[in-house]
Amino acid sequence: MAKVLVVTFPARVASERPPPTAALGAALAQSRQSVVVVDFDVGLRNLDLVMGAERRVVFDLINVVQASAKLSQALDPR
Repeated sequence: MAKVLVVTFPARVASERPPPTAALGAALAQSRQSVVVVDFDVGLRNLDLVMGAERRVVFDLINVVQASAKLSQALDPR
């Protein structure tokens, strides 16, 4: 059975949230957990930058919701 962990980071500035999110995702992945980290602030895409994935991201959450891309296309399989 899958476990779901939802964590929110309150911040006054949007750029303050991605670093702890990326760190938590990386720590879970290093402990051999399957991890999906979602940045719901799709307009800024700061999590892409923090994780060094800005050049690999082709589709995002909006593309999946609008059915213009499949979920598997929007996930970065690192």
